[in-house]
Amino acid sequence: MTSISATNLVSPTVEALCQDLDTFITELNLNEQENMTNWAQTDKPNGYSAHDISHYSKDTCSSPKTKQDACSPPTSPQVVLTVDKKEESLSRAASSSSGKSITQLSIGNVPASPKMYLNPVSPLSFQPVHESIQEQPPFEYALLSQIADNFAQQVTILNDNRRIFCTAEYPLSFNGEEAMEIMRSLLPSGLSDRLYLDVLRSMMRCDPPLIIPIAYSEKSIRKNKFYNSPTEIYTLVETQLEETPIIQGVYTNLTSCYSISCAPGLGGCYSPLCPNKLAMPAEKSLAKSMGSSASHETTLSRAWSATVAKDILLSMPPDEIKRQEAIHELIYTEDDYVRDLKLLDQIYAQELLHAQCIEEARRESFCENLFNNYKDILDIHWNLLNDLKEHQFYCQAVSTIGIVDQIGHIFLKHLTRFKDTYLQYTPHVVLAEYASKKEFDTNIVFQNFIRTQEKLAECRKLPFRHFLILPVTRLQRYVLLLDAVLKKTASDHPDKENITQAVEIIKTVAAKADEKTLVTKNTLRVYEINDRIRFKTGEYHTLDLLEPGRRLIMESALTRKSQLNVETVELQVFLFDHMLIMTKPKKPANSSLDVEYYVSKKPIPIQFLQVQDYNESFSIGLKAMRGNTSTMNSNHSPNQFVPGSPPPTPGGNFPLVFQYLGRNGADYVVSADSAATRTSWKEKIGQAKDTFDKSQIDKRVFDIHTLSDTTFALSGTHNNGLVTCSVPFKGPNDIGMVAVGTQQGVWVGLEGKPLSFSLVLSVVDVTSIGVLEDHNIFLILADKTLNAYSLDNLIIKRSGKSSSDKHCQKVANHVNYFQTGVCNGRTHIIIMKKRGVDSLFKVFEPVCGDLRNPKNSKFLGKSGLFGKVPSWFKSYSEFYVGTDSFGVHFLKARVVIVCARGFEIINLDDLSNNRNLPDLEHSDFNFVKQLGEELRPLGMFRCEQNYLLCYNDFVFKVNMHGQYVRDSPMISWEGEPQAVAFHYPYVIGFDSRFIEVRHVNTGELVQILTGYNIRCLEFVHNTTPPIIQGCMAHPFKPNFQYVFSLQGTFST
Repeated sequence: MTSISATNLVSPTVEALCQDLDTFITELNLNEQENMTNWAQTDKPNGYSAHDISHYSKDTCSSPKTKQDACSPPTSPQVVLTVDKKEESLSRAASSSSGKSITQLSIGNVPASPKMYLNPVSPLSFQPVHESIQEQPPFEYALLSQIADNFAQQVTILNDNRRIFCTAEYPLSFNGEEAMEIMRSLLPSGLSDRLYLDVLRSMMRCDPPLIIPIAYSEKSIRKNKFYNSPTEIYTLVETQLEETPIIQGVYTNLTSCYSISCAPGLGGCYSPLCPNKLAMPAEKSLAKSMGSSASHETTLSRAWSATVAKDILLSMPPDEIKRQEAIHELIYTEDDYVRDLKLLDQIYAQELLHAQCIEEARRESFCENLFNNYKDILDIHWNLLNDLKEHQFYCQAVSTIGIVDQIGHIFLKHLTRFKDTYLQYTPHVVLAEYASKKEFDTNIVFQNFIRTQEKLAECRKLPFRHFLILPVTRLQRYVLLLDAVLKKTASDHPDKENITQAVEIIKTVAAKADEKTLVTKNTLRVYEINDRIRFKTGEYHTLDLLEPGRRLIMESALTRKSQLNVETVELQVFLFDHMLIMTKPKKPANSSLDVEYYVSKKPIPIQFLQVQDYNESFSIGLKAMRGNTSTMNSNHSPNQFVPGSPPPTPGGNFPLVFQYLGRNGADYVVSADSAATRTSWKEKIGQAKDTFDKSQIDKRVFDIHTLSDTTFALSGTHNNGLVTCSVPFKGPNDIGMVAVGTQQGVWVGLEGKPLSFSLVLSVVDVTSIGVLEDHNIFLILADKTLNAYSLDNLIIKRSGKSSSDKHCQKVANHVNYFQTGVCNGRTHIIIMKKRGVDSLFKVFEPVCGDLRNPKNSKFLGKSGLFGKVPSWFKSYSEFYVGTDSFGVHFLKARVVIVCARGFEIINLDDLSNNRNLPDLEHSDFNFVKQLGEELRPLGMFRCEQNYLLCYNDFVFKVNMHGQYVRDSPMISWEGEPQAVAFHYPYVIGFDSRFIEVRHVNTGELVQILTGYNIRCLEFVHNTTPPIIQGCMAHPFKPNFQYVFSLQGTFST
C-alpha cells in the first residue's frame, strides 16, 4: 500500500484525514501477517466476543478465501445491538451516511478489528493493548456485555444487603433509583442522567431483555419503559444471566473517536459526531432524539385506532370508533391526571414538608393550607383509574377487538366521594395560589425550592401552578369527556343512563364548587387589600381583615372635597362585613404591588355606621341636635360636619353621608360617580348591617318590643307633641297598661296593643309622670307643677267622661324633677327645687291609703267643717345638696342623689349620716378628678357586693367602703349616653343615635341598637325584671315617634 500525501491540500480537515489514513495503512502492512495468523488460529480473539464489537467496511467479506483478502481496512465503524424493532434511538449516529447508531447484528460472528483498542483519546475510550490482543482488557464502558455483567453483580450485592417488600418473590429486584445509582458507579462520572437512563432502557429493550418490570409496576409494564422512580420495581431475568455473554452490543455514545490522531481537549476532528467535540451539541441531539421518540410513542399509544387492525376498523361503525376513541381518551387522560397528582405529592408536598425553606413552626400549617386535601383526591382517582384499566383489560381479554362496552357504572361507583372532596379543594385553590405567590415573593429560599422542583424532568417544564390547580380543571373536563362518550352512545345502550347520571352529578358538583369559589375569591380580595393597606405615620388601626369568614361586600372609587373645598380627593372605599374603610390609593415607588391604600379616616365599625343622602334636612337635623345629641368631639376632620356649622359642599353630583356614631365618630360627605352607585352603597350598607345583626343573634341580650308606633306624630293631624316620659302600671284586674306623657298631655293604653292609646289628660309641657300602685295615685309633673290624680279616674276617662270628674291634688310648685320609690319599706316621693346653685329636696309620704278602698273615700271628696279635701301626702323630710343635681335613685335603705360632685348617699332617717362617692381626694380616683366639669354622673346601682358608678364617659365599680375595685374592668362608652339603665349583668347607655349594651364584669360591647333621637323614658330597677322604656324616631315612618320597651332575652 502506498501512503497518501496531503502536501498540496489546503483544508486542515482533509489533511488530518489523509494523515490518519497513512498511519493506519502503514500499521496494517507491518502487522498484517501476524494478525492474519492470529485470526486463523481462532474464530475470535481471546478476551473479546465477536458480538461485542465489529469494525468492518461497507463491503463486508462474507466468505474470505485467503488471509490476505479476509477483510479490508475499515472505513466507517458500525455499532450493532440486538433490540426490538420499536426501540427508540439511544445514541448518536455512528456514520454520517447512515445516520443510525444501532443496526441489526448478524447471527454469525464478525471479526473485530484489533486497532479499535489502540490510541485512547478520552476517558470514555478503551485502554491500549500493546503486548497481545489475546490479553483480557479492562472494563470497556461502551460494551453492553461488560456493562450488563457488572450491573448484574451489583444487583446481587444490593439484594444481599437490603430487602424490600418483593425481595422474597423477586430476589434480584431493584427500583429505578437504585438502578440509576448502580449505573452511575459503573460508568464515568459527569455524564447526564439521561445517558445512564438510556443504557438501562437498552438492557430492557434487548431481545431477549435482561431487565423486566415486576407485576406491581403497572406503569412500566404498560409503557414498556424504564423509569427513574423509587416506586417502579424491576428484576433481572435469571435465564438471561445464564447466557454468555448476557447481552451483546456497543453503546456508541461511550466509544472513542475512530480518528487515531484525535485526542480530548483539541476540539474534535472532522467527524460530525466526534465524542471529543463539545458535549452540548451531542446532549442536545440526544435530548432531541429522546424527545421526538417519546412524542412518537405517546402519539401511537393514545390513538385507539392505531392499536386495531385496519380491516377491523373498516368493519366497525364510525360512531363506535369515535366512542372507543372517546373512552380511550378518558382513560389515558385519567392516567395522566393520576401521574401529575403523584408528582404533586412526591415532588412538591412531601419534599416541602421536610424542606428547610419554611420555618418548622409554621411548615405543617403552611403545607396544609397550600395542598389542602389533595391526598383524598389522589386516592379517589387512583382507585377510579385502576377500575377503568381493569375493566379495559377485561374487555381486551374477552374480545379480539378490545372494545370497552361500559364505563358509566365505574364512574357512579366513585362519584359518591367527589362532592365533599372537590368542594373542599376546588374553592380553596385561589387561596392556596395566593399563599404560594406571597411566600414566593418574600422567601428566596422557597423561591429556589420551587424553581428547582420545576426543573426536574418529571415536571415536563410545567410550573408548580399547573399541578396545584389541576383538580379544578380536571373536574370541569370530565363533563366534556363524558359528553363525548355520551354523544356516540346509542339511546338503547345500557351505558346511556349511567353516563347521563354521572354527567349530571359532576355538573352539580362543579356548579357548587363555582359558587363556593366566588366566596373564596372574595376572601382572596380581602387578603390582597390587607397586604396593600398602609397607615399614616404614627397611626394604626386594628382592622381584623384576616379573621376567618371575613367578606368584602362592596368597593368603589368615591370622591370628597379637601379642607378648603377646592381640591377633589380620590378615595377607594371598602365595605366589609364588619367595617367601612376609606383610603387614598397611591402607586408605590419601590414595591412589587400595583397600588397601596393609605387609610384616610378612622375605620367605621359596621354597628356604628349609618348612611343617608346629603340634603338640607340633614343639615337642619344636625343643627337641632347640637344642644343635646351631639356625638362629635372637639377635633373634627376637614370633611366632617360640625353641628351648627354650615355643611361643606359635596365633591360631586351624587353625594351621600357616612355617619360614624359615637363620641369618636364624625359625619363624612363623599360623592359617587352616578346615582346607581350611590343607591348601591345605601343598599349594601343596609344589607351589611342586617347580616351583622343576624350574625350577632346569639349575642343579643335585649329585644325591642313595640308599645306605640303610630299614635305620637310630630306633625299633621296626629301631632301630639314630643314624647317626654312613660310609666307602666297595673290597671283593673291586673291588666298591664302604659301611660305616655308628651308636651300636649297624657295618653294611656294597653301594653302590647300599640293602637289602644288614647288621651286621658290634656295638659301642656308634661316632663315626668309616676304611679303609686299601692295607693292608686297617678303623679304628673307639668309646667314645673306636680299634681296627683286618682288612677282609676284617669282610666275611666278613656271611657269618655269629662276631665272635671277627675280628682286632683297639687303636691308642689316650681319642681324641676321628682322620683318615687321605696326606702326602708316606706313609699316616698322626692321632689327637687332649684335654688341658686343648691338643689333643695323635699320628701313626701302618702297617707291616703289605697284610693280604691271605700274606707278612704274621704280623700276623694270634700269633708269637714270647711269642706276641704284631706291631703294625700305628708312631708317626711327635707335636705339639700350644694350643687347641681340630675336625678334620684332609691337603694334599700338609702337614696342616692346624682349630682355634679358625684353621688351623695343620703340616709332619710339620719341626715347627718351621709357620704359622697367617689372620694375624689383618694389617688385611685384621679382619673375622675382630672375630667372635672366635662364628666357627668348618670346613675349608681347595686351590683352584687359592689356599687356600679356610671358616668357619661365610663363606668367602674367601688366596694361597700367606697374603694375602687381594681379587679373589675373599667367600661369606656363608645357613645355619649344621656341616661343609663341597669339589668344585671348588663349596663345600658342611651346615646341619641344608639343604645349601647355592656357586660359589667368583662366590659365587652355586647349589643348595639341604632336609631335616631333615642332617649330613655323610664327605668324602674326595683322590679323583677327591671323596666326599661324608651323612644326614638320611627325607622320606617320618620314623622312618627316609636315608643318601645327593652326586654331581656336572658335569664338572671
